[in-house]
Amino acid sequence: MGGQPVIVMEGVYKYFGDFAALTNISLNIEKGQKLVLVGPSGSGKSTLLRAINRLETIDHGRILVDGQDIYDPGINLNQLRTRMGMVFQGFNLFRHKTALENVTMAPRKVLKMSAKEADRRGLDLLHKVGIADKAANYPAQLSGGQQQRVAIARALVMNPDIMLFDEPTSALDPEVTHEVLDVMVALAREGMTMAVVTHEMGFARQVADRVIFMDQGQIIEEAPPALFFENPRSDRTRTFLRQILPF
Repeated sequence: MGGQPVIVMEGVYKYFGDFAALTNISLNIEKGQKLVLVGPSGSGKSTLLRAINRLETIDHGRILVDGQDIYDPGINLNQLRTRMGMVFQGFNLFRHKTALENVTMAPRKVLKMSAKEADRRGLDLLHKVGIADKAANYPAQLSGGQQQRVAIARALVMNPDIMLFDEPTSALDPEVTHEVLDVMVALAREGMTMAVVTHEMGFARQVADRVIFMDQGQIIEEAPPALFFENPRSDRTRTFLRQILPF
């Protein structure tokens, strides 16, 4: 793409006690780019994603968003996070609020949007993710795939520049996983900047501009999907792919 990086990580380290969760991570994500992070459990993928919007603090290095150091004392964290929608493995919906209320809470509270305008935008986004007919339903009345689509609509309602997905389908039954992946593919086609942690290799092949393989807190390999899947350079990557890809 060759554009200006939206996110820059430079020499990032993160420790949990003596455990190195991230070791010397350096990468750029350009506007409109789709970055997919893969690797075994505990390899640092989710920690990396959470560090980008400061849900995890780092111990060394720098993270820049649009050229601004997110650890600058003057940074407005709420403003930073409105620019980055994040979707988690566990949905994180408010159980006592309807699908529409879950989506409209943030724009009403943070953006001071009127109830009417927030409801209009919320319904538009529930329609976008294919569940406008579930607007009045509570999370307990929704399938896992429907709940995750509400969570995506909730992340989109703040009109973010970047979407971060942390294993969004890993808690879902296989038969509904496609519901969420279809929404993510549509977002990618619209040009959304995305960083996605996933075990869905089909999605990585279809959507990613770059695939990053992580292990033990380090970036082992980084390549376009065709190269990554057909001709991995690292023995560790080849072993990982042999274990997870069907033959």
